[in-house]
Amino acid sequence: MNRDFVEVQVDDFMKITVEALPHQEIETVLSTIGGGGAKGVAFKQEMLKIAGWTGNKLTSFAKDPESAAEAFNKVRLALAKTDNPDDIRIALQA
Repeated sequence: MNRDFVEVQVDDFMKITVEALPHQEIETVLSTIGGGGAKGVAFKQEMLKIAGWTGNKLTSFAKDPESAAEAFNKVRLALAKTDNPDDIRIALQA
């Protein structure tokens, strides 16, 4: 199942809303694709790192929102094409 997400904006990382923001939806999907639980979180972190996020799991995306938005939008484009973990990895490495 391919997914289309709204483009992640830099100011999304400073918002507090009831509805999930695009980057939060992407995080949830990555964790699910990665197998859920700790394995899913590790997969999500790996994909964001490959996409260009330089922070670690304790770094707030708001610390470097430009880099975070860029990484999430790369992931967003990969998820629009595939749900396969290996294909996502390949797309992000290209």
